[in-house]
Amino acid sequence: MPLLIPRGIVVRPSFTLAGAWKRHPHRCKLPLPQSLAASWLRTHTVKSETAGPLDHAQCLYDRGKRPDPDATRYLQALNIRPYFYFIDVHGQVFLQDTHPKNFTSCYKDPKFLDFFIRRIRPNNTTHFPEYTWQSPCGKEINFVEAADTPVVFHGLRDGQLMWAGTLKTPFLPDKLCVSKSSGRLYHPLPESMIVQPSAEGSDASSLGLGLLKSSVVLSELAAGLDQDSIEWKGQRFALRRIA
Repeated sequence: MPLLIPRGIVVRPSFTLAGAWKRHPHRCKLPLPQSLAASWLRTHTVKSETAGPLDHAQCLYDRGKRPDPDATRYLQALNIRPYFYFIDVHGQVFLQDTHPKNFTSCYKDPKFLDFFIRRIRPNNTTHFPEYTWQSPCGKEINFVEAADTPVVFHGLRDGQLMWAGTLKTPFLPDKLCVSKSSGRLYHPLPESMIVQPSAEGSDASSLGLGLLKSSVVLSELAAGLDQDSIEWKGQRFALRRIA
């Protein structure tokens, strides 16, 4: 029998699903297959949109790592302005020096998010190698650190996955991937965003994948998920396993 998780509550690894059900029985609408429950609780800290930062202590700025001032001055001498951003596992975009990083301090303008995220590509410059990604804009280079993948799918409506601010791509359940190490789910990026896979890369980004936001998995997909497949609209599809 599937375990139930309350819709909209905060779930942390220290919680048990049974305990959550007892606390909020009237809100338990969403079934979570028992085979996935332990994996999800071990590997995810699922928070509400206003619950605060998730894993932000791991970002470069919060670890005390600042951009090389010599590299910054060099680019400025070339009339290139460098800026530094962080994208968390919810797909929220922050300036690196923003503190605290939460829903109230992230960028929210849909036009900006569309422009910024659709231009993300590998940082193939010789500057700031600690930043894997860049989003160039004229005489600006926005160097980007991502907690997972730089593109995060944050909604699923009418068979379309939402990403950036207003952008959409068809949901392809037969193309979903699951990480063997984290249990997170990934979906192929839109063709316009696919990065040429690295010969040595095996992570989600190098495979042309974007992370599915945990709230999307829990609210839209969990009822049909088991350890290695997903049921969607009456059909069951195998999940491809990645590193």
